[in-house]
Amino acid sequence: MTRNLNRLEGRLFTESGTLFMVVHADEANDKAQVSFRINEETQVIDLPFSEAAARVAGGANLILDNLNSPEAAKRILEMKDGWYFASREGQIGPYESKEEAGQSLGRYILSMQESGQTSREPARSQPARQAAQH
Repeated sequence: MTRNLNRLEGRLFTESGTLFMVVHADEANDKAQVSFRINEETQVIDLPFSEAAARVAGGANLILDNLNSPEAAKRILEMKDGWYFASREGQIGPYESKEEAGQSLGRYILSMQESGQTSREPARSQPARQAAQH
């Protein structure tokens, strides 16, 4: 039991472009605590141990090296109406700041890994960007 617990704690998985980390696992009581960040705020949720283990197993091919790489930084572009990031599907944005475009690029990269490189984030219009902030 301890062997499985140690393998789960500290492991990562993604869902909807958000990165999650298992911070505590208690297989005997079928509980796991999982940490993630939304809007620059760290949150912790409880999941059944078996569900956390399944999500970690599903993210076995997760690659984080490219999130903050120099190549990723080169994909962020400033245009007349805001900031964008370049993807295979075209430029995605606009975003109000370079930082927001970078965070969205990170979520985009994670979501592409989740879906096996088949999903795409739709371009966001000004009203969509404003709605996302509220």
